[in-house]
Amino acid sequence: MSTTTDTTTNAATTAALYAAFGAGDVAGFLAMMSDDVRWESDWEDNYAQRPGGPAFFRPLRGRDNLGPFFAAMGANTFHHLDVRTVIAEGDTVVALVALEYTMPSGGRYRDEQLHLWTFGPDGRAVALRHFLDTAKLLAATRGEDTTAL
Repeated sequence: MSTTTDTTTNAATTAALYAAFGAGDVAGFLAMMSDDVRWESDWEDNYAQRPGGPAFFRPLRGRDNLGPFFAAMGANTFHHLDVRTVIAEGDTVVALVALEYTMPSGGRYRDEQLHLWTFGPDGRAVALRHFLDTAKLLAATRGEDTTAL
C-alpha cells in the first residue's frame, strides 16, 4: 500500500502538470514524465484512435515521443481549461477536467473529461489515459460545433 506522502506528492505533481500545460511549458511538462511513459496506449479498440481521429489522441510511448501530441494540441485554439477535481490514491490520480477549444477543422469541442494518471516510484508519470465523449471529439474533428445545443 502507498503512503499518504506518495498520494499527496502525486496529486501535487498532477496539478503541476496542468499548470505547465496551461502555460505552454512543454519542457516543464515533459520533465514530469517518465522516460517510457505510456500515452493512451492501454486502450482496446478506441474509436478515436482509428484513422480520421485526432492526431493528439494517438497512442505514444516514451517522453521523447510526445512531440506529436503537443504539436497537434498546439494547433487548437483554447478557450477554457479548468481542472475541477483531483483525486489521488497511491500511484493513481484521477483529474476531472473541463475544456473547450476550436480545432483546425473549425470544429468547436467542449467536454468534461477524466484523466487517469499513473505515477512511478520516482514521482514521474508513467501512464495517461483520457476518458471522454469520443463521439463528440470525432464530430469536432470533422468540423462540427459540439458546443451548440
